[in-house]
This record gives sequence, structure tokens and C-alpha cells, in this order.
Amino acid sequence: MALSLSQDNKIIVEGESLSGKSAELINTLTPYFKKLDIENLIFSLGITEEEITSFVVMLALEVDKIKSAGGINSALADKSVTHIKVDQFSYIKVKKDHAGLVLTEGGAPSGKPDIKSRVNNYYAGRVTDPQEVQDIEKELFGFISSEFKDKKKISAPLKSTFKKFVAYAKEKDAVIQRLKGALLEYGCPGQDVDNFVGSISSEPSAAGKSRKGPKTEVLIKENAELKAKLAELSHKAEEDSRRASHLQKQFKKITDEKEKIDSIIHHMADGLVVIGTDGKIMMANPTAQSLLGITSQDINKPLKEAVRDEHLLTLTKNISPDKDASVEKDIELLGPSEDTKRVLRTSSAVIEDPNGRTVGMVTILNDITRQKEVQKMKDDFLASVTHELRTPLIAIEKSVSLILSKEAGEVSESQNQFLTIAERNLKRLTLLINDLLDLSKLEAGKMSMKKEPVSVDKLIKDPVETFKTWADSKGINIGYQIKCENVVINVDPNRIIQVLNNLLSNALKFTLSGGSILVEAHVTADNFLEVSVSDTGVGVSKENLDKIFDKFYQVGQKVHSDSSGTGIGLSIAREIIKMHDGSIWVESQEGKGTKFTFTLALNSGG
Repeated sequence: MALSLSQDNKIIVEGESLSGKSAELINTLTPYFKKLDIENLIFSLGITEEEITSFVVMLALEVDKIKSAGGINSALADKSVTHIKVDQFSYIKVKKDHAGLVLTEGGAPSGKPDIKSRVNNYYAGRVTDPQEVQDIEKELFGFISSEFKDKKKISAPLKSTFKKFVAYAKEKDAVIQRLKGALLEYGCPGQDVDNFVGSISSEPSAAGKSRKGPKTEVLIKENAELKAKLAELSHKAEEDSRRASHLQKQFKKITDEKEKIDSIIHHMADGLVVIGTDGKIMMANPTAQSLLGITSQDINKPLKEAVRDEHLLTLTKNISPDKDASVEKDIELLGPSEDTKRVLRTSSAVIEDPNGRTVGMVTILNDITRQKEVQKMKDDFLASVTHELRTPLIAIEKSVSLILSKEAGEVSESQNQFLTIAERNLKRLTLLINDLLDLSKLEAGKMSMKKEPVSVDKLIKDPVETFKTWADSKGINIGYQIKCENVVINVDPNRIIQVLNNLLSNALKFTLSGGSILVEAHVTADNFLEVSVSDTGVGVSKENLDKIFDKFYQVGQKVHSDSSGTGIGLSIAREIIKMHDGSIWVESQEGKGTKFTFTLALNSGG
């Protein structure tokens, strides 16, 4: 079966212009005909699906790739495609001011003006002027004569073009005789001309393929099968083209996203480094490279080879077994002098693949040297100020106490009242200063614990008795329940009592008159002393629970106007419990009260 491209860019099958759905399907090949300059596409009997598939794949290739393979026919031959032949257009000058018909690698006839197209128009009934028909015949005979004289034969495409011309002629034998005359006139040998004309006359006439002539059932069946295959493969080619286009769009989208993420990581103020499971550096942005003292050349090297500072090697250690958690730590990097010392805050987390397997670890590096310096200046200032305030406050407190004892002389009732108020506020101010000093020592790591064996009964009862008078004056019931009598624990008693004092003071501030406060103590199954302080006060909202142990953070509305605080008591309590290797937490519900609980190990060492 032969397919060719008409002058109006339609695919003609065996010289016929198709219509309907068949035309729509077959004309999907038109862009490929034009792209590859195909004039004739010939499918031979015995063609296989593999050959058609190879051909369709080749149609989708770029022209340059096909040319680099030696042309489409060479490329088909390389794929063992033997039942498909392609004829392509080509142009050369054979006479002055005339375009000649020549053969390309596939032997396809061409010309300018295109004799093949002109014959097709004549065959399709679009040329009716006798003079124009005569001109077409003359030009066609000229091409045939020129080629026959040189080669003693003509190419299959040129022969097909001539047969198509004869098929539509009214006097076919007369046309063949005129061709014979033209060949002789051109100087072709008589015997060769007779043999050639005889062979053309004896071959099946193109009239047998005329759109008006009958077709055999076999040819119709073969043509139908080939058309169906072409339609199927054309559809497949379109699907492959759409799929390729979709993949290209997806690839571009992913590439754009990657470039955007790379740009963000590159310009991050914090350092970002990714370490693989083999300990090699997978990624490090410029900030991380600067902080770690490495370069882009160190990527894909083991961290311990690229990074010289042993402190930084902890980046790959001590990752939490909880893959959803992150690990934060501060790393101090010593320099040649105190001025070049740096402090890095690192936050590390495990990276998993979609199957849940660990593939590495990502670490964020933040240079907090300046923040640490500011914090130290603040702590030093706080320690200095509180220390300087403490000395005159002690002197004032002693003086007021001496006056109230009447050792310096009698005082009136109104004087006694005012001096009592002053003494009470001096004690509150002293406690505040003591808290600030304690906080400063805790943050500087200078507070020491003086642990000694002490009875749990004493630890609980003494603070409760201390606050009982204040609680009674507010109409609040305060009590304790000790479910572990005669138990001794090794702690710093003064610091644990300080914790209980802070918790009880807090409870009294937020409990209404008529409410209650209860201190409970018992030993847990895992040999821990668990102490809790619960109240029936105003409670704490959910959003404030996480901040309740923060420094200088005050939660809720106090219910007693004569009670005040700085918001550091709970922070101190937490640090003291930590120094005893214990833990502390809070439970609360707005309007229903609050419960603070801390635990201490009974076997704690000294």
C-alpha cells in the first residue's frame, strides 16, 4: 500500500482521497510527512507489528537524530524494518531556469514546480484545461527521457507518477505511444525504448487503481488492515506524545521547585547540614560551611575528615531514638583567644525515606555567641545589683525588728502598726532578692546542693506549718497527707523546702476564700518519692500551661491583692528539682484548680 502527500496537504492512499473518519485518522500522519519531507510511504505485504512500532517511534524522533543515523531508510534498516520504504523530496538544477526531478536516498521524484503534485491534481480532477494537461505531459516525458537515457530505466516513484497520469488519460495507448516518440526524440536507443514501452504496457495499468475502477477483495482487505494498523499506531503515537509532554511539564515543575528550595537553603541565615547514615556530608549551605570551617569540596566526605573541631563531631551522635523528636544542644568552640570563642546552638532530627528507614540526619546551626554574651552581661548585672541591695535591706530589717522589740524604747500602737507593715514588706523584698540571686546562681551553674538524709515527714510538715497562719487569715484550709511515714531521703532539705514554699505561696495567691490546699507524698512502684501540691483555685488555661515554668512569666489573675510575685519562683523550683535528678510537671483546668507534682529518687547519691 502506498501513501503520498497531495498539494493541499492531504494523505492520499493508493491514489485515492479518503473521506469521513478514515480521512481524519490517516491525516494525523500529515505533520510527520512534512517534517521528514516524505513524498511516498510504501507498506509491503508481510509487514509485522514490530516493524510498524519501530516506524512510529522513529516518526517521533527529531530530524537531526534521523539524519545522524544516515537518513530514515538507513535508520529503518538498522531496526530490521524491511517492509516499509520512504521516498523523500530533493531539488537540484538540471537546466538553466528549470528545476529538475532527481532522486534522494529513497529514490523519490521531485521538482519545482512539483510535477508529482501537478500529476496528483490532474489525477484528482482539479486540472481540466487541455493546454495545462499537455504541459504536464510534456514535462513528465522530459523527466522520464532524461532519467531513462542515463540509467536505461526509471525509478519506481517516477514510474508510479507516470502510471497515475496514464490512469486518468482518456486515450491511454496514445499516451504510451507519445512517450515512445519522446524517448526516441531525446536520443534513447530504439531497442531499449521498445523494451521499456513494452514492459510498461504489459504491467498492470494504474487505471486498475483508479478511484473509479474496481479493486480486488484481497487488495481491499490488505488496505483495510494496514489502514487500521496505521490508525492504531497513530493513536499510540499521539498518546506517547501527550505522555512525553506531560512528563516534560512535571520535570520542569520539579526542577523549578528544586531550584526554589535550593535558593532558600542557600540564603538561609542559619546553617543547614545533612549527614548520611555513613557519616558523610550530603549537603551544607554556605552558612553551615562557614560555621563548620569547610568548603563545597568537602561535600560527600566523612564529617570527621572534613571537620577538625572535635566538639562539632557531636552533630552525628546522641540522636534521640524517637524519630519524631529533635535534639537541641549548645556547642562551645574555643578559639585562640576569649574574643574568638563561639557558641553554636544545634537542633538535629532524623531523616526517613517513605518506607520509614533512617537515611540521615539534618542539623540546623545557629551562632548564638552574641546572645550568650548579652545573657552573661544581664546575669552579671542582676547578681551585682541584688547583692548590693541585700546588704542595706538586712540592716533596715534588723533596725525595724529592734524597734518593734521595744529595746530602743516604747512605741505607740499606730507606730507599731506601721512598723509591722514595713517589716512584712522588707521580708517580701528580701525573699525577692534571694530568689533573684538563686536564679542567677542556677543559670551560672554556681549553686551547689548540700545533700543530707532527711525525714520526708519533716520536709512536708515544716512548710505547711509555716503557711498555716497565712492560710487561716485568708479563710483557706491547708493540710497534708503523708503515705510514706518514716521514709528518709538524701536531698538538700533547704532547697526542697524552698520548692514547697514556692508552690504553697503560689497556691495561696490563686485560691479563693473557702478553698483548700493539700500536700500529698507517697513512694511510687519504681522507688521514687512523689510529692504534689493541689489547690481548688482559679486554675490555668491550656495555652498557658506550657509557659508556666518560664522566667518572669505570670499566669492568671491573683485573687488576693496583698500577694505579689515576679514570676521566677516556679523557674527556680524546676531548676532545683532538676539538680536533684527529678522531674516536675503541672496539671490544671480553668475554674477547678491546679496540681503541681515533682518526683525525687529515693536512692539519690550525695
